[in-house]
Amino acid sequence: MPIKGLSEQKRLPRLGKIRLGIKKISPRTKREYPSATDFFVCPPEVQAIYDEKPKRLDVIIPLEDEEVWASQYYRQYSRSRGLVCKGDGETCRRMVDTETGDVAGRDTKEVTWSEGGTCAGMNCPDYKSKSCQEVMNLQFLLPKVPGLGVWQIDTGSINSIRNINNCATMIRAMCGRVSWIPLLLTLEPTEVVNPDDGKKKTVYCMSLRYERSAESLLTDSEKPRLQLLLSAPADDEAPEDRHFSVSTPEKKEEVIAKAEDDVADLWPEPEEEPRMSKAEIKDAQGEPEPSHESVQAKNRPVKEEVKVIPPEEPTPKGFIDMDWLKESVKKMQATGVKHFSDVALLSYMTTSYKGVEGATIYERASKLDKGQAIHFSKVIEDELKKL
Repeated sequence: MPIKGLSEQKRLPRLGKIRLGIKKISPRTKREYPSATDFFVCPPEVQAIYDEKPKRLDVIIPLEDEEVWASQYYRQYSRSRGLVCKGDGETCRRMVDTETGDVAGRDTKEVTWSEGGTCAGMNCPDYKSKSCQEVMNLQFLLPKVPGLGVWQIDTGSINSIRNINNCATMIRAMCGRVSWIPLLLTLEPTEVVNPDDGKKKTVYCMSLRYERSAESLLTDSEKPRLQLLLSAPADDEAPEDRHFSVSTPEKKEEVIAKAEDDVADLWPEPEEEPRMSKAEIKDAQGEPEPSHESVQAKNRPVKEEVKVIPPEEPTPKGFIDMDWLKESVKKMQATGVKHFSDVALLSYMTTSYKGVEGATIYERASKLDKGQAIHFSKVIEDELKKL
């Protein structure tokens, strides 16, 4: 029998965080301050799939409740205590000094959480001093990364929050849901106006993308989905892309990284299995299309042994011309693009062709069946056309 209040609580584990900035040391104050980057700062297991500085990640949102997968609140952080205030524009929950009733600070000895206070949102003095701001805790699956669980990204960018909300609204309007649909999470350059000096600057903002056709989106939305319950997002750390109070020296030394001139295209989204027409399946098996007479004969009682035509056997090198494949891979890798490396190609083949193993690209290619070989050859041809 299940344990009431325990057994029904099924939650995906949180595998880790992906960040939007790095820590730097101020040469003047010798203190750490976060600096936004133009790439996702990922742990090693994610870098193994997407390289060191990815700008695009394949993601899946595992449930519909935005309160869980895209929690959005005004949040105020303290260097010594982490999150000290969380509000929705009407009410808030604050960590206060039990003696003074003020927001808990570094010198506070005893604290308590005060519930149901008034949140003034943008009119709050803490918001105007830039010690409080909008923050989204985004949780998602990375289907290409080993491990079963969710990853989290925290952002204080209003543009990122709007982009993600707008994309989710559009997908839900078309499909009735946003969960369990393969999407891309991207970091893209966006020109904004700095409210402090009125000058334009380029920052990197997140967006959710679906880069295939609307018809494919509707098809993906019809696939079976699994409802899972996520843990509440971890909101005790401030996002690295947040803004800072002008009164702090870190504000003056915040650095926005320059955009790279060339952005490498990711491999196309693979289907779960290469799709073949009935004619291609028959051709791969070496069986001719049945005629009307053969169908009738098949339905009659069999009086003698029927000779079965064996499936088409691959050549020792498989269904792909290895000389062509080696020359094609050599041309792609000569460009220096990381997504054409042996590691990236092997990772793509592992994801696309389940059960096909081999130490090298060519060993795996020799083990592809005819349908997989047709699909992989088409992928290589498409990449060659882009060079």
